[in-house]
Amino acid sequence: MRHDDDRKGRPPYPYRALPPGPAAAQAARARRILVASAVIITAGVAGILVLIYPSGGDIPAPVAQAVVEPPPFDWDPSPAVSMLPAPASSFTSAPATSPATPPARSHRPAPTGVTRPVRPAPVVDLTIGRTVGLSPAGRSDLRLRHHDFVGRVDRIGSRSAAGERADSRFVVRKGLGRGGCVSLESVNFPGYFLRHRNFVLRLEHPRRWERRGGPELFERDATFCTSPTRDGAAFILESINYPDRALSVHADGVVGLDRDDPTAFVVRPPL
Repeated sequence: MRHDDDRKGRPPYPYRALPPGPAAAQAARARRILVASAVIITAGVAGILVLIYPSGGDIPAPVAQAVVEPPPFDWDPSPAVSMLPAPASSFTSAPATSPATPPARSHRPAPTGVTRPVRPAPVVDLTIGRTVGLSPAGRSDLRLRHHDFVGRVDRIGSRSAAGERADSRFVVRKGLGRGGCVSLESVNFPGYFLRHRNFVLRLEHPRRWERRGGPELFERDATFCTSPTRDGAAFILESINYPDRALSVHADGVVGLDRDDPTAFVVRPPL
């Protein structure tokens, strides 16, 4: 017979946990699945960010916009744009920085009798700091907007979705690359400007291009000088580093930088 005194000085009996029951095993398995799923999702998001921003650094916010297909677009050829005669003086343009040959696109027939001044004309109704909308001359139902970070023209009115109306608002800024000209900053994507790249108008942030040609390239590509039409009712937007090219609406609504067939724009109240 053992007495309690015999247990004095001895270690306690080892503790042995009972094997988990079916319910506990299922709960543990569910927790492992949730943890594994979270790890996979985190790794996927990190991989996508690396692909979008390979150069690292801070990511401009916002970095994406909702993908909504634009409504059907119908573009009727506009009449020939008659420009003011060129002044006697001229200036030396910045060297070309984009590809020498633009991609082939479908255009309307080039207008005849277009004479562009070689000097930036005074800004027409584009007051620095003002929020504006831009429409092709004679088409008040159409607005210049950004869609998936590409500049285009779509049918947008007061009854359009709030996102579409916001895409068509721009703040007029002093030309990033030259005084006397303008740059257009997005209202719903602050810090993002319309600029031409590969002869297509795009909405981009200058920080994305600090290591891809330097800020000077972006500033020149995002600066446009106005050339008023002869009647003064509209204007075209010319590139400062391609003074022989201006913004032009293509048959699919995308806005490009073309040598012929410029599109005349007018200022509209923002929607």
